[in-house]
Amino acid sequence: MKQLPSLLSVFALIFAINLANADDHSSSDNIYGFVYNFNVSNPAGVVEALTEYWSSPLAKKNPATVILRQIVSNGDDPATHSLAVVYSSMAEIDETNALNNGTQEMQNFLAKMNASATLTSEGMFASIGVTSGNPTIVPAPGRYTIATSLAVSDPAAYVPAWQKYTAAVKSDSTATNLFALNGMGKEPSTHVVTVSANSMAELFPQDPKMQAELNALMAEVKDIRTIENRVLYVDLAVFGN
Repeated sequence: MKQLPSLLSVFALIFAINLANADDHSSSDNIYGFVYNFNVSNPAGVVEALTEYWSSPLAKKNPATVILRQIVSNGDDPATHSLAVVYSSMAEIDETNALNNGTQEMQNFLAKMNASATLTSEGMFASIGVTSGNPTIVPAPGRYTIATSLAVSDPAAYVPAWQKYTAAVKSDSTATNLFALNGMGKEPSTHVVTVSANSMAELFPQDPKMQAELNALMAEVKDIRTIENRVLYVDLAVFGN
C-alpha cells in the first residue's frame, strides 16, 4: 500500500464531510492546487480523520479551499474518491505547509487516512484564466464535473481553439475551466479541461448543435492534443475559512 506522504499537509487540514462552512474561493481565476485520488476501503474512517482535523483550532488558520469528491465513473482506475486542495496564490501553499509541519493534528490525520484509504495518484494544477459559462456554478455538494486530461503539444494553438468552442456552446447551465498540470509522474497529460453543472442532465444536454461544435473542435486539434483520461465526479463537501 502506498502511504500518504507528508505533502498531504497541503490539503488534509481542511477536509471534513459534514458539509459545513462551504465557500467559493475556487471560483477565482487565481487557482493553484493539488489533487489526490484515493481508493477508500473504510469511508467511516476517512470521515473520522477529516472531521477530527477540521474541528481543530489549527485547521481554522488554513487559507485553502478543499473539495471532497466521489468518483462516479473513471473506467478501470481503482480510485473511488478525490480530494482537491485549492489556493489563491503560491504563497498560501507555503503558508499551509508551515502551519501544519510537524503538528500532532497532522500526524493523527495521516495515520487515520493511511488506515482507511490508499493514495493512487496525485498532481498539481493551475488555472490559466481560460473560463466560460456561469460563474455561480462553484464547488458545492451535488455539483457534477467531468474532467478530461489532455497531452497538448501546442498550447498556443489549442487554447484559442478551445475558447472558440466554449464561446459557441456557452450556457448558463455549465461552467468550464482550463488548467495546466504539473507533477504528473509518467502520465503525459499537460492540461485538464473541466466542465461543471448542478445536475447530470445539465452536464450532458442532448443538444445537436453542441455535438456539431465538439466535432469541429476535435477535428481542429486532432494533431496537437491527445485525450489521456476522463473522470466524472460529484462534490460531497467543500470547506474553507
